[in-house]
Amino acid sequence: MPGKNSNNVKAGDLVFAKMKGFPHWPARICKSEDGYKKKVPVFFFGTHQIGYIPPDNVVPFFGNKLRYGNGVRLKGFEEGMWEIQNTPATAPPSGQEG
Repeated sequence: MPGKNSNNVKAGDLVFAKMKGFPHWPARICKSEDGYKKKVPVFFFGTHQIGYIPPDNVVPFFGNKLRYGNGVRLKGFEEGMWEIQNTPATAPPSGQEG
C-alpha cells in the first residue's frame, strides 16, 4: 500500500519514491528540518538527483524490492538498484543533502 509507512520515515531510510511521470525509483530519505508530512526529500540512486515527493508516494525498499525493483528500462534505474543494495551510503552532490 503506497504511503502506508511514510509517516514513520527518517533520514537515511531506503525507499522507493514515485515521482510523477516515472516509475517507483530506489532512493534514500534526506534530512528535513520541516519534517516529512507535506514533502519528503529524497536522494535518487542511479541519477544522484534530489527530489521532494508527497509522503503517499514513498514506500519502504525492503518488502517492495520484487514489486518495484524489476523490469524498468530507464537510464540510471539499473545503476540505482545496484547502488541501493551495494553502496547505500552513496553521497548526493556536494551541498544538496541537509
